[in-house]
Amino acid sequence: MTPIGILERFERVGDVVAAACLLLMMGAISIDALGRFMGSPLQGAYEFSELYLMVIIAFLPLARSVVTGGQVRMELLLPVLEKVPGRAVYRATTALALAAFLLTLWVAVPEALDKIAERETSYGLVRWPLYMSYVWFPVGIVLLCLRLVAEIIRPAPVKPHGTDAI
Repeated sequence: MTPIGILERFERVGDVVAAACLLLMMGAISIDALGRFMGSPLQGAYEFSELYLMVIIAFLPLARSVVTGGQVRMELLLPVLEKVPGRAVYRATTALALAAFLLTLWVAVPEALDKIAERETSYGLVRWPLYMSYVWFPVGIVLLCLRLVAEIIRPAPVKPHGTDAI
């Protein structure tokens, strides 16, 4: 299996985990809302959703969104810029994005390691281990950076305007 094939598998796993977390979050919030209506809410549902599930849902699918075109894009100048040979403009903007996310990763990893070392927990009735929620941000950013490197080396084929790739 090629390195890009391995990356695609990790991206798909990230998507599946994020989708499962979305379903879990919907279930937890629904049970909590129903419990509030009946006088016994699900303790910690909000914190669990906020501290764990939302972080996973936001950051694990980032890399796959590059391939599928799921992120917000400005396509105003795209027809003109696609005429540049070798997809040089696409590669340059991808390299800039890679630099920005590598900088983000450079800040996020030490922060996550500090929180894990401190075993930081939340305050309140349910003391959630906060350090576990700091893991998902760097994991998602690493996957995204690997995808951006792959896009610089071998850009995805140009998709016709107005179509979505799945």
